[in-house]
Amino acid sequence: MTSTEPRIVVRRYPIAAVCEALGVPRQDWRLFCRWAAGPLTPKALDALYTYVDVMIADRCRRSTDDLVSKLIELEVDGEELTVDHIRRFVAALVAGAN
Repeated sequence: MTSTEPRIVVRRYPIAAVCEALGVPRQDWRLFCRWAAGPLTPKALDALYTYVDVMIADRCRRSTDDLVSKLIELEVDGEELTVDHIRRFVAALVAGAN
């Protein structure tokens, strides 16, 4: 893969940009593509939230330079975002990337 290929994928597929920003491993991008192709049914939303819960737990143990880590560190009016806030934020990004 050349250094320009990831940029091409991101330009063509908005969900790729979302996955990259969130720090989703490349092998899981297909899951996110299916969720983005939506609609986010209650079953699909539960699966996405379960995935995000694991990401949050991983980032709490080992912070990275991705959007999920930034959301965990973020404070609004002196309050940290809740897991539910982060889940809904990610779901909105995924839903908007179709």
